[in-house]
Amino acid sequence: MKARIGIADAGREIEVEVAGRDEVVERLESAYRDGLPILWFKNANGHDIGVPLGRIAFVELVDDRDQAVGFGR
Repeated sequence: MKARIGIADAGREIEVEVAGRDEVVERLESAYRDGLPILWFKNANGHDIGVPLGRIAFVELVDDRDQAVGFGR
């Protein structure tokens, strides 16, 4: 599963691999609750990505299995 995170006033989104929806929701909710300034993720290449919580515009969760390949329906 992928999470696309939009940052306010930034031209592009951050895309990270996550285990599932519940992981992202729990991490975001606990980070906001604890007042953390940055939430860290690891991308598919193994790089650490810090997301400033105060600048998150949106979070979109995309299930990889929903991606169709080819010309069939």
